[in-house]
Amino acid sequence: MDMDDHESTEQTPDEVFITAVLFECGLAVLALFLGWVIGPSARQLIPELGLEQWWPIAKGILLGLAAALPILLFIELIRRIPWGPIQELEDLANDGMIKALLQLRPSELIVVSLCAGVGEELLFRGWLMYWIADWAEALIPALPFYWVMGFALALSSLVFGVFHPVTKLYICLATLMGLYFGALVVYTENLLIPIVAHGAYDAAQLISTAREERKK
Repeated sequence: MDMDDHESTEQTPDEVFITAVLFECGLAVLALFLGWVIGPSARQLIPELGLEQWWPIAKGILLGLAAALPILLFIELIRRIPWGPIQELEDLANDGMIKALLQLRPSELIVVSLCAGVGEELLFRGWLMYWIADWAEALIPALPFYWVMGFALALSSLVFGVFHPVTKLYICLATLMGLYFGALVVYTENLLIPIVAHGAYDAAQLISTAREERKK
């Protein structure tokens, strides 16, 4: 394959945008479908939308935005460590699909990030974590609740990490973020908080990285 053929196979920014949005929305549909067919339903963890229930939604959004700040600070500190695997993460901006993604407008990056927050949190925290908890509780009824949820949190976070097989370090970081997002759900019983935190984190990282790449 020559260079022209290679370039022709790469996705354009518009194609990457559509692919990313459809993929993440597909995860949301899958989570809702699994909850409907075999349970549990992730919908039970999301506040009802309505004029009289505006405060739980507003509170979830505000807490979600605040919850994104520690992750952003943590990743910023990690990026300053002079270590080879971290440099590999920095070099990902030159990857074909990611490079095309970073060419999107900020508004498009926000849409992709929100879709990722909704889709991945519905699937991994809203459905998978509680499905594992139900399975573990049924398997060992005498197991204390905090052991059940701890096991479900750890396993679903590991699956979330493996779902992001970019590099070994990226898998580890994604697993840690899964633990963080899952803990938010267990503690608050409000899935909207990790959805917003996840989306806000992704948007901030993508927009800042895209700006850095344009300056080069």
